[in-house]
Amino acid sequence: MATSRIRPPYYFMAATIACLMMTGEPAVARLGSTIVTTLDSSPVPVIRHAKNGELSFDETTDSNGITLRQYIDSAGVVYAVSWHGAAMPDLEALLGAHFARYKSAAAGSQASHGLHGSRVAEDDLVVESGVRLRQFVGRAWLTDALPAGVTAADIE
Repeated sequence: MATSRIRPPYYFMAATIACLMMTGEPAVARLGSTIVTTLDSSPVPVIRHAKNGELSFDETTDSNGITLRQYIDSAGVVYAVSWHGAAMPDLEALLGAHFARYKSAAAGSQASHGLHGSRVAEDDLVVESGVRLRQFVGRAWLTDALPAGVTAADIE
């Protein structure tokens, strides 16, 4: 006689694993805050420029192998972040004061981009994330804070 086991939905297991993996180190600056240029124990961020100087960003890789990129305007304010790596970064640390809006919008969102990705848009905050073959990728930006000449397509 065959016994039947109740198996939890795969999306529940994926969400549980993702939550357990959210142990990345905090970012240097949070979305919407000013980038820290001097820390006691950390080196000064190296600001890179692209797109004829219209795009400035700082890119770091933490101890978990997660590459974080912070996009910075001319005043030093972080208007976008992106990430990729074998684990999900700490979104609360990355989004800062915008995390509560993201969390409530994500919980109330009925729209889905499939099993492996999501997109949450709440007023001026947009967060896109996905996972494929244990590679987590994502980006978040404030639409009202994008500098002139910079579009969402420039955030990689």
